[in-house]
Amino acid sequence: MDDLIIPEHALEQMQRDSLTEDDVYTVVGDYDESIERVDGRTVYGRMLDDGRHVTVVIEDDEITVVSAWVDKRRSRRLRR
Repeated sequence: MDDLIIPEHALEQMQRDSLTEDDVYTVVGDYDESIERVDGRTVYGRMLDDGRHVTVVIEDDEITVVSAWVDKRRSRRLRR
């Protein structure tokens, strides 16, 4: 996979949800689901090994990350 461009907005969202660039590359490179939106953007989703369900939105140029976040409703709950 080519290098992704991750703008400041996406980096701020990733930092808020404690996501790394490796997490984003993992989701885009080996996703569980992808949805092509009408506006040309693609939404990728994947359940990571640690139970977090991560969603990444990529611009229609296929290299610019628009947004990335942990979907708390779809993530597995951690046992304490």
